[in-house]
Amino acid sequence: MRVFRTTDAPLREIAAEVSPARRGAEPAAEDRVRRIVADVRERGDEAVIAYSRGRDWPDATAATLRVSENEIRAAAESCDAADRAALETAIARVRTFHERQRPRDALEPDGDGALLGWRYTAVCSVAINAPAAVAPLPSSLIMAAVPAQVAGVHRIAVITPPARDGSVNAGILVAAALLGVTELYRVGGPWAIAALAYGTETIEPVDKIVGPGNVYVNLAKAMVAGVVGIDGFYGPSEVVILADESADARLVAVDLAAQAEHGEDSVAVLIAPHGAIIDRVSAELDRIMRDLGRAETVRRSLDRHGAAVLVRDVNEGIDLANLLAPEHLELVVADPQALLPKVKHAGCILLGSDTPTAVSDYLAGPSHVLPTARSARFSSGLGVMDFVKRSSVVAVAPPWLAKFGPQVKRLADLEGLDAHGRSVTMRMDKRLGPSGRRGGGGAI
Repeated sequence: MRVFRTTDAPLREIAAEVSPARRGAEPAAEDRVRRIVADVRERGDEAVIAYSRGRDWPDATAATLRVSENEIRAAAESCDAADRAALETAIARVRTFHERQRPRDALEPDGDGALLGWRYTAVCSVAINAPAAVAPLPSSLIMAAVPAQVAGVHRIAVITPPARDGSVNAGILVAAALLGVTELYRVGGPWAIAALAYGTETIEPVDKIVGPGNVYVNLAKAMVAGVVGIDGFYGPSEVVILADESADARLVAVDLAAQAEHGEDSVAVLIAPHGAIIDRVSAELDRIMRDLGRAETVRRSLDRHGAAVLVRDVNEGIDLANLLAPEHLELVVADPQALLPKVKHAGCILLGSDTPTAVSDYLAGPSHVLPTARSARFSSGLGVMDFVKRSSVVAVAPPWLAKFGPQVKRLADLEGLDAHGRSVTMRMDKRLGPSGRRGGGGAI
């Protein structure tokens, strides 16, 4: 890992060096994805099958694109009992957490003759991208599907890239079965995103697309945004760990390695107020990587994007963490709750030495679909609110028109919108009469 010291450079310069800010795609990649999206919009299934054959599944056909319910059911029936129990536990805990996020409608009188409020309605159809290229992630399906179900989404479709023989990861099939999701397609990549946005002969379009993906999936999501809703742009995965002298170096090291094993582009940053902490963690990392299954991935990730920053004190460490605005922020300090009010930007904040990122990745409760690349400055992790829409509700009565109608007319005149003004004055004349006194009926 690269080592920085705040005594050598300002915080913002260091943050710019180690920042997990989004790395832009090559123009060639953007051009390719744009052509793919346009092609799928024009040719539908024919284009989807052509790209699937060329990239994932040589024998892809439109007839076999959708995974049958029998295949989903068979995977669930043959699943190891302990694996099934772990998935069921995750689903139950994630569901319990998100049920607390369910929003409430409101409609109340304002005291001047109006009823004002709002109501929430679920998005009708959602598609979830369940990645499987680097490592199959049934957990990502759970983390996106459960909040959607709690919100009341009626139709949930899932896309996931198949193996070369067309098979779909068993874990993803079992998770789908346990969730009650039966619309699942063995297709991934930007052509799948385009199909979900515009629809094909086989794939019905959806209202919103959610879930993590690689740079090509993110490019496609950006290109179809507005045609459909999207949740955000995710990846590569990140962790920032603020550790003081109370931290166990072995635990800090394994948490850094856990994040780095997601992929070579993953970002793992250690912030510490003492150089001895950095030395101990570095030594433990060397030991850990001797027997990790993905040791080479971890090593490359840490060499390219890993960093250790020596700060003057824990408060300066928090300032740096806020500049980085990471996906995950672990506060491995003596009193993590005392620092919590100072954290401004983080997708998920994990408190204390007993709370690794992995617990939130799988079954603590919150969704692990979180903002990355410093987007925690302005966005949140996936939740129930991402699957509902808020409609304002307004109803006014003659007393309100009498009190505020002239001001509405004035504002309309100010903007030169005559019909706006007349739409109010005509009602005032009808309900209140030319004299301004109330006419008949119409009270709310």
